[in-house]
Amino acid sequence: MTARLSLARRARRSSLGLKLAVLGAAAMAGVVAVTFWALGVEIRANTLESFAREMQRNQRVLQELQQANARELLFATSLISQSPSFQYSLQTYQAEVNAGGRPDPRLVGEIEDELRRLVHSVNADLLVVTDDSGRVFASVGEHGAAVPRGLNLRALQAMRHALDPTAPADSGGLAVLRTDAGHFQVAVYPLVQDGFTLGALVLGQRLDAAFVEKAHATSDASIVLMAGSSMIGASDSALAGPAASAALAHRAANDEHTLRLGGDDYVLAPVALGETQDRAPVRLWMAQSLTRRVSALTRPLREKFLIYGFVAVLIAAIGAAFVARTVLGPFQRFVRYMRSSAAAEHREQPFDAESEAFEVRTLNDSFDHVMDSLGAKRRDLEARTAQLTAANVVLTDEINERIRVEQALRESEAQLRQSQKLEAIGTLAGGIAHDFNNLITVISGYTQLALMRAEPDSPAADDLRQVVEASDRAANLTHQLLAFSRKQVLQPTVLDLDNVVSGIAPMLRRIIGEHIELVIDSSGPLARVRADKGQLEQVLLNLAVNARDAMASGGGTLTIATANVASPDEDVASVVLTVSDTGIGMPADVRDRVFEPFFTTKEPGKGTGLGLSTVYGIVKQSGGSIAVSSEPGAGTSFQITLPAVDVLTSAEGAEVLDEDVSVGTETVLIVEDAEDVRILARRTLEARGYRVLSARGAEEALEISQALPIDVLLTDIVMPRISGPQLVAEYLATRPAPIVIYMSGYADDALTHYELDSGTVFLRKPFTPAILARTIRRAIDRARAQADPRSAGDVGSAAD
Repeated sequence: MTARLSLARRARRSSLGLKLAVLGAAAMAGVVAVTFWALGVEIRANTLESFAREMQRNQRVLQELQQANARELLFATSLISQSPSFQYSLQTYQAEVNAGGRPDPRLVGEIEDELRRLVHSVNADLLVVTDDSGRVFASVGEHGAAVPRGLNLRALQAMRHALDPTAPADSGGLAVLRTDAGHFQVAVYPLVQDGFTLGALVLGQRLDAAFVEKAHATSDASIVLMAGSSMIGASDSALAGPAASAALAHRAANDEHTLRLGGDDYVLAPVALGETQDRAPVRLWMAQSLTRRVSALTRPLREKFLIYGFVAVLIAAIGAAFVARTVLGPFQRFVRYMRSSAAAEHREQPFDAESEAFEVRTLNDSFDHVMDSLGAKRRDLEARTAQLTAANVVLTDEINERIRVEQALRESEAQLRQSQKLEAIGTLAGGIAHDFNNLITVISGYTQLALMRAEPDSPAADDLRQVVEASDRAANLTHQLLAFSRKQVLQPTVLDLDNVVSGIAPMLRRIIGEHIELVIDSSGPLARVRADKGQLEQVLLNLAVNARDAMASGGGTLTIATANVASPDEDVASVVLTVSDTGIGMPADVRDRVFEPFFTTKEPGKGTGLGLSTVYGIVKQSGGSIAVSSEPGAGTSFQITLPAVDVLTSAEGAEVLDEDVSVGTETVLIVEDAEDVRILARRTLEARGYRVLSARGAEEALEISQALPIDVLLTDIVMPRISGPQLVAEYLATRPAPIVIYMSGYADDALTHYELDSGTVFLRKPFTPAILARTIRRAIDRARAQADPRSAGDVGSAAD
């Protein structure tokens, strides 16, 4: 490959004279080659036309020979039929047959002896005598060619003509008789006595290789003898074999007269010899090799073209070289002048181009203009070099600043990629939590339904309570998973911080590892705070991970403490959550920036700088404050302060027993694609007196609502094809507005693009039968209170 590239490079850099000489030689060689190709095409076309005319003449000659052969065979059969001895034998045979007797075998033998003598006299290969039905009763032939007695030859068209009393005696024509001994071209002549047809006489000649050679001797074309798709013989071995048989059969079926076989083209002409008793056509094909004839004609021309072409190419190369030398001489002198001037960077002596060609004068003028322009630009360049030297210092400073900016940009991009990874993990966790929520809803719901039917003190009731507790733990695990992915559900409730800490403690122990001791310290009963449990779990999780990293080398102790903080008037004002570790601590400059987004002291790939900024945002959103104290080598302590709430005035966290929920008679339409959740909700509401309709999707819900009025529409938000909000919009377009309650197990950020109203009633999965019934009842009572303000006080107390 390298050698080929080097050769191409040298060819491009060669002189124009050499290139013109090569181009002239190549052009002449192309002309010679095209001329020879065009001559070969013309020779082939003329040869094909000549072959076609010759084949037509040969075809007519063979057809005339066939007609003459037919006349000779018919004449010979007529002579044989008039032989007195044959007439006598035939009459005797017919008389015995007509008398109903069986012919004497000696009589049949006498007839065959007579036939044997006659067949030699007419120089035939086969002689057969049939009765008036076309059955053979006597036959002789050369070399075992006799036809079996009793064989019916009426299938031959010529035999049917011969046995037809109304047909002329010589109108049967030729046919081909196929026997075990081979194929025979036969003529059939009727045997008539006293106006009655006694039978027929069949005289035939063998169709074999000898017949093919005989036909080939009358023509210079190759001969192929075919019976149907089978080959009988061929004078050319190239046309013998299965491939040639199939090709000729195809040409006969499509009336084509050309053939390409084995790289050779043939011109064909068929001559029909007749049909066999099974109606297979027998043809004699004449084939002339067009390829061999064209090759024989062009071979001497090729040698002459090579000799004359070489001489023409040589003359063209010499002429092109001479012309190139004459034309390019002035250009070469001008090139030498330009080289010397360019090397000296100025013109030592002008080039005298007055007596040269127009192109050389034009080039000289252009070169003078370029040299003048280069001189002016050189002087300008020297003047600007000083300016650029002064500006180079400024440019260097700008480049250094740009490098610093690009470095900062790369760091920001790395932080963005890390946050995108966390977002992808959060999306996966949100999808898993959604499926878990559906499963937990079904498990917890059916278990509580079974628990209501069980005896309170029975062993089955204890087992069912264990299942309910396990479902609650699974729900807490789902909340922890969402907290880890920062896709927690935003549900502020009244909480006991001790319960939050004890609930997430097992997960924290798994995260920090066995080399770190987890200590939970509580000062006693705590005041309640209003916050999102999942968010607080995320705060504890992020602080525990930071503490683990700070104690990664030698282990240590992680302490989580809770306490009430009293105001000066001795009332409980807030609750303090303290997370401390015995790790490496932080210097002051790091401590001051610890809550900044994307600020981290960990090596690339180990942190994003989002953990503590997320903690800061959650605490502030919950109405609290956070402070940090740390010294290098003395550990770190985060102190979170949350405002306490009055438990007596807060409805959150109040347990509402199933039996506290009143029953209803309203019609509720449940739209849920998860079948097990749909069945659980239906059974729960039907047990409380509601009339419940259910649908697997929005389309089915719209069909149901057309037939029946709906009081409450309980629909899932995320459903295939049509979402819950889209279903409500289509419903309200044609029907009065029902009470709409949405439910979903997806995280909040997965539902933001549905743009739900702030006053929308929302049921979060997983839910228990009691929560479902309470939510339905409260929504109905609130709607009635809004419609009738006089009952607002009673309804509000009942809903709570």
